[in-house]
Amino acid sequence: MKHILSTKQFLGLFLSAIFMLSTSCIKDDLDECSNLTLKVVNYKNDDITPSGVVKDVSLYVFDENKTLLETVQLDIEFIVNRKDLVLNYPEGKKLTLVAYGNLSGGNQIVKAGTKAEELFVSVKTGSDGLASSPDSIFYGNKVVETYGAGGYVGGNQEIVIQPRTGTLTMQTVNLSKAPKRRGLLKSDEGETYQFQVDRTVESLNYNGEEAGDTVYYKPDGVLMNQEWVTPEKTNMYDNKNLEGTIYYNGAVLQSVSVGTYADGTVGPITVQPQQNTLVQFEWDENGAFLGAKIKVTPWGVVDDDIDW
Repeated sequence: MKHILSTKQFLGLFLSAIFMLSTSCIKDDLDECSNLTLKVVNYKNDDITPSGVVKDVSLYVFDENKTLLETVQLDIEFIVNRKDLVLNYPEGKKLTLVAYGNLSGGNQIVKAGTKAEELFVSVKTGSDGLASSPDSIFYGNKVVETYGAGGYVGGNQEIVIQPRTGTLTMQTVNLSKAPKRRGLLKSDEGETYQFQVDRTVESLNYNGEEAGDTVYYKPDGVLMNQEWVTPEKTNMYDNKNLEGTIYYNGAVLQSVSVGTYADGTVGPITVQPQQNTLVQFEWDENGAFLGAKIKVTPWGVVDDDIDW
């Protein structure tokens, strides 16, 4: 009798094991085993998820009709530890996921409605269009289809977010030689200069595309060794075809929209993700404007010399 009972126990354990194997993950590439994680990359597409450079993520979940289903908030502990993102929706549900990182800094306005087309992450602006710098924003999107309990069709997947802000600095060479409009200078005023950056966008939409009205920035400058320079970098969305201007006593002294790069090519002023664009206005000894030189360097690299 004892022998028969042991056989039944063994059979029961064996059947239980078979059941568990048939309903759980046994290979990473099975749909039933699939998971979804968040990956943070830099401008070179290097994985920087553990660095903590992205402290929070707002994940907007849309259905196949681009209707907002929910917004999921991910904190830094979730992000750096690459925790699985489980979305509890019925099997076969097609979802569009839109992720924006570092929104909690509060230096931008998030506009979200019931549809994806109503999602905008916008810089703060005054009534005249003067923009304030956003935080270091990251963006990414992905379309997934749900499979089973928390799984996804196609196996393990990642939603990758990448930087969408860069910085800009400006400086002059031979500013003292530039022809000034002395008639604009009142007797009780000193000389005043101001940099301005135009043709920048107000918003990024759910596709990460530039959208909204055109805004402008006024980077703070100081006079150093008779040159007007920006001591601090101005953070802004990555942009193309910008225009830089220096004002003298409220009037345009010089505007540029293209410049010469280190490799000799002439191209538009751009702001690139996680890189600084230095725009240098140059005049010759006779006061003729020579044009602008442009130098792009990665964040963390200090190199303000343009000597070509």
